[in-house]
Amino acid sequence: MKQRTAAFTLIELLVVIAIIAILAAILFPVFAQAKTAAKKAATISNMKQVLTAFQIYVSDYDDTFPYRGTMNGNGQSWATGTCNVEAWGCPTWDKVLYPYQKNYQLFDSALDRSPKKPSNLGEIKRSFRVANNVIRGVGGVNTWGGSTLNPVSVNSATAIPSPASSIMLTEQRNEAQFYSNDYWIWSTFWEEWVWGAGSANTLSYKDVNPNQLASGIDFDSANGTANFGYTDTHVKSAPRGYIFPGYRRSRGVGQPEDPSLRGVCLDADDWGGNPASNDCPLPQQ
Repeated sequence: MKQRTAAFTLIELLVVIAIIAILAAILFPVFAQAKTAAKKAATISNMKQVLTAFQIYVSDYDDTFPYRGTMNGNGQSWATGTCNVEAWGCPTWDKVLYPYQKNYQLFDSALDRSPKKPSNLGEIKRSFRVANNVIRGVGGVNTWGGSTLNPVSVNSATAIPSPASSIMLTEQRNEAQFYSNDYWIWSTFWEEWVWGAGSANTLSYKDVNPNQLASGIDFDSANGTANFGYTDTHVKSAPRGYIFPGYRRSRGVGQPEDPSLRGVCLDADDWGGNPASNDCPLPQQ
């Protein structure tokens, strides 16, 4: 008598495949959410450490914040010494804080989709921006107007009326918002990131001109969240379109208030006083 070999029938095999497909459809979104949550936690930790570095800097420099960045005028800042090799090119707030952190990876958000750039610190990216009306001043040589610009900043950390309500750091995960003219190997880090060092508002980048360097925050999804760091060093998440209390609803300095705008103004007049009267106001006590 011929012995039969045990095996799956086609129907049984199809049932197993169907069960696996159903389980995968259920579990994959859960895995994706867990991965995003882990990246978000890592980003919050990095932001917190950057904010702490700001506080250490402030304690070393008579309660004064650093300038946002220093460079103006078609490379002329190199001739005046504003930009130099010792400062890794043109100074920006992140380079000033680096000695307090000794790790540039702390400026990197795990949610940032933009590519890393070459620098003398290795392949890096800067995923955070500072609020223009807290960390102020982009100065140097003004070749357009023929005069030297004096970068201005908030005089001191104690000049912030409500530190727990005042945004200092925002996330930036959209490559289109930064200059990326790689005309030489370290150009982005040494020069170009000066212009993308600050945030002018909390709008999603989809709500503003993608070429507008000082605007736009990339959120997790169309209705997702982004992380915001405050001058008292705490970090919290807020959804796209959130209206932060105490801020003016406009796109930037010189822009009209718009009650329907789903975002608030973080901008400052870097060509004016210290601070300028037309800066976007900070929350008051």
